[in-house]
Amino acid sequence: GLARSVVAQLAALHSPADLEIVLISTDRARTPEQRRQEWGWLGWLPQVRPAHGQDCRLLLAYDRDQATARTAELTRRLDAGPLGTGWASADPESVARAAAGHDGPYTVVVVDGDPGSASLRQVTARLASAGAAAGIHLVCLAETPAASPLSPVAATYETACAASLPFRECGAVGLLSGDVATALRLLRTAVGEPAGHGTVAVVDAVSPAWAERFGRALAPLRTAVGGGPGQPAAALPSSARLLDELGLARATPASLMARWASAADGTADCTAVLGAGPHGPVSVDLVEEGPHLLIEGPSGSGRSELLRSVAASLAAAERPDRLGLLLVDGAGGERGEGLGACTELPHVLELLVASEPVRMREFAQALGAELKRRAELLGRLDFTEWHSRHEVAERMVGPRSPSGSEQRTPPSGTLRLRTTSARTEPEPEQPSLPRLVVLVDDFDALVAPALGSPGRPAAGSVVRALEAVARDGERLGVHLVASSACPNRTSDTDLAQGARLRVVLDAPPATPSPDDPSPGRGRLGHPDGRVTPFQGGRVTGRIPRTATLRPTVVPLEWERMGDPPARRPVRELGNGPTDLALLASALERAARSVHAVPVAPLAPAHP
Repeated sequence: GLARSVVAQLAALHSPADLEIVLISTDRARTPEQRRQEWGWLGWLPQVRPAHGQDCRLLLAYDRDQATARTAELTRRLDAGPLGTGWASADPESVARAAAGHDGPYTVVVVDGDPGSASLRQVTARLASAGAAAGIHLVCLAETPAASPLSPVAATYETACAASLPFRECGAVGLLSGDVATALRLLRTAVGEPAGHGTVAVVDAVSPAWAERFGRALAPLRTAVGGGPGQPAAALPSSARLLDELGLARATPASLMARWASAADGTADCTAVLGAGPHGPVSVDLVEEGPHLLIEGPSGSGRSELLRSVAASLAAAERPDRLGLLLVDGAGGERGEGLGACTELPHVLELLVASEPVRMREFAQALGAELKRRAELLGRLDFTEWHSRHEVAERMVGPRSPSGSEQRTPPSGTLRLRTTSARTEPEPEQPSLPRLVVLVDDFDALVAPALGSPGRPAAGSVVRALEAVARDGERLGVHLVASSACPNRTSDTDLAQGARLRVVLDAPPATPSPDDPSPGRGRLGHPDGRVTPFQGGRVTGRIPRTATLRPTVVPLEWERMGDPPARRPVRELGNGPTDLALLASALERAARSVHAVPVAPLAPAHP
């Protein structure tokens, strides 16, 4: 009754944005039915719903597998907290400092009795000792004989610690006694021992029926959008769909035009979403954090798919008259399989496949000429300053020239009734200066081409042009995004030495299994030294069947609500269009609607 009262007060005083409640009730001394009768009311509370990516319907654990999943979710949060992965061995002073600096949200874990296994006992004890560093606090319950002259408080406390290992790590202990357990002695603890005689009080307990009514009363409540001071880390998904991470599950011209309209200044940023991270979509801003991005990973790690996702994400964020994409397939495939699918995007100016030396040299010359043109046009300004000045100049409105049909009054004061044709001087055409992004697949194959490669004679010309982009592109509004399978081949290049954004993708497992994550799992290194794990978003998968996304109805069984939710398998349309094709079609229609003329190619088209 006392534990129900404490949890009910916490739920009534704190919204789900500020507090989540986790139950671990796996003590085999009681049957599952008994435990369900005592804690079934918790399932109605909004604080028990998973809001941070936990793989369950409710944050409940009635068996060991569920308890292992709940504790793993909590330890991941501690790993991402201020103490890092060494939180389990942190001293009490470090934990106290981290706890004082935590500003929410908070988690209350109710551990009812013995967690059920040696590993669960150890992890719950560690959570009790160091969890406060990440806002995790435990309420531990242990059933012992009541204190008496034959069994003093100290002995009762030791019996409780033996029944529940995390009990000793709790900073306060409440001992119940009396015929109906209504007498309470509240004690502070120090170094795992009771300190002082404590405070004596009468328990204000609640019954299971009262708790059931209370939980059902709170069940309809929802937190207002935008609530909550923070977002705990969640486990990475095994796969991710890029359009979902972009918020474009249904990519339509209207939704794309709305995104373009929200970006008032097309030169202020150049953001690309890479995939799903522990706190939501992971993105990079090539203007703020770049200017260039280097992607490294062995064969089969998902490099090409990540490059395609970067191209699609950039195209979805900006109009095709303000952003141009240049694609380079460094491996020299027959059709440029790596980035060939991206040519459907209206932003793409050209795809260069490194297998034709003549065309490769023309591309290098055209790219070098474009850099020179931009340098002459910008002068001493950088790309953003140049655009800012031209926007100010465009907003300045001069006097309107009268039309030919309007009456004009000459200086003599005589009214001229005859109409004359107005002479208007043609305004000089403003030079076009969109932002450019060059995406290179298999950059290492260009830097060190294989013997016998058809593009080997001209590879040096292309590399020199790309290196010029790496050196001078930041000021000129030209960015480089390249992938490399062999970092040792590209370590001496200007791109590798100056890239402030770097992605390292994981190698595929030697023996694949269904539980392995899809290709694209990796880590993003930021300029400030932070490292963000993510699962790359896939954009070339087939559009999922609508029928597989329908809600699934299952019986309400509190004991099973801590299991992963039963999902229908999401099947892709075997003969349907890909997400990239869907996005490209929507982008084409949106560009026509806003009269956005794509950027002209740098090099002449070849059959």
